[in-house]
Amino acid sequence: MSDGKKSELIPAMPHDEFSERALLGAMLIDNHYVNEVFSSINSDDFYRESHRVIASAISFLVDKGKTADIITVSGLLKQRRQLKISGGHEYVASLLDGIPDKLRIDEYIQVVKDRSALRQIMETSLGVINQSSQTPVDAETVLNDLQEKIIKISDTRIQQGFHSMGELVPGTMDLVERIQKHGESEGLKTDLTELDNMTAGFHPGDLIVIAARPSMGKTALGLNIAARQAIKHEKSVGFFSIEMSRTQIIMRLLALEGRVSMAALRTGRPRLTQKEWADLELAASNLERARLLIDDSASLSIVEMKTRARRLKNEYGLDIVFVDYLQLIKVGSDMVRRSDSRAQEVAAISAALKEMAKELHVPVVALAQLNRAPETRGGRRSDGPKYQLSDLKESGAIEQDADLVMFLHREEQNDRDTERKGEADLIVAKQRNGPTGRIILTYIDKYTKFLNYQSAAGVADVEAY
Repeated sequence: MSDGKKSELIPAMPHDEFSERALLGAMLIDNHYVNEVFSSINSDDFYRESHRVIASAISFLVDKGKTADIITVSGLLKQRRQLKISGGHEYVASLLDGIPDKLRIDEYIQVVKDRSALRQIMETSLGVINQSSQTPVDAETVLNDLQEKIIKISDTRIQQGFHSMGELVPGTMDLVERIQKHGESEGLKTDLTELDNMTAGFHPGDLIVIAARPSMGKTALGLNIAARQAIKHEKSVGFFSIEMSRTQIIMRLLALEGRVSMAALRTGRPRLTQKEWADLELAASNLERARLLIDDSASLSIVEMKTRARRLKNEYGLDIVFVDYLQLIKVGSDMVRRSDSRAQEVAAISAALKEMAKELHVPVVALAQLNRAPETRGGRRSDGPKYQLSDLKESGAIEQDADLVMFLHREEQNDRDTERKGEADLIVAKQRNGPTGRIILTYIDKYTKFLNYQSAAGVADVEAY
């Protein structure tokens, strides 16, 4: 909870004196109640300042393996110079008076927890009123800040802590049985066969990072996967495009879905044939029906992104989120200090993206830039640059937060004479729950389309389609 003094200056603040005293008295009589109480609430959830300091002292003593009774608690409060604030030894001793013969600890905990949440909501509302009265103030910022704080209060209330094996095992066994029967996991399939075999798809709650040097095709790969999810698998897809405009995104989607030259769409040269127009119109029709929603706000903070993703889930449902790209996300002053480096800002962003994936229970696919290190690192030209997780630009925290990290490389971007034209390497460098390795894909540049690996003859057939 925020500053306790603020709570006591507002007499209308919700609280329940009896429940707070009953919990403190019960813990002083029997320290076995301490763990039960503090696994659900903490000392800041008590309304009266005297109760907060007494609860803190009880928790401290038991955590140190000592007995917490009226003597030891009063002694610690005196040592901390908080005995007067607590009401003195007499008040601590009075907590043992009037305790019901039949203690309903769970009920008392819930009452204290509920009243604490109500106070936090009231204090948050007062803070928003004060913030809104200041000028200049941006309404969007205030709304995002309010929603973020309310969500945090809600998250604190619904945290469930430990689950027993009896609760967890049956559901997991049902999942294993479904996978064995149908060969399907809960992961969303990319339709890139080797990648799906290696990862079992993109899983809810996972942060997936696709990283590359500029012009390697990371946006194209993200759009390929997003389009397949929305059109073929009829999933609801959110795509945050901070780098490219929505018109550019739609152009790319039309090219890869209609198998029409991107250059022809952008420049009008060469003119589209009658068949290409028919393919383009079919692609446009499929895209119109797809639940693929694009946000191309140029300056987007991580708080705004989380707010919009929540709204999207509430209004349309949400199965997967794409972010293009991670290092362009802004971070608010409430998340970092002014003196923090860009690496610390990116660390806050990657942590927030992982938090968003878990909160919304969807995969979050973040595209990211790599630094120049791979280009300077040794290795045979046929193998391309040697990638390492430390190549992720501006932050080592990305590799820690991500469940799956993949590097995208196309050798023809570095060597125009390479024998590997039309090929792309997708290097799974980290997978929290599976193997790593290299996957070879086919890339058709004029459509910006990624496919399962095909021979040159197979690619010619696709291009002639």
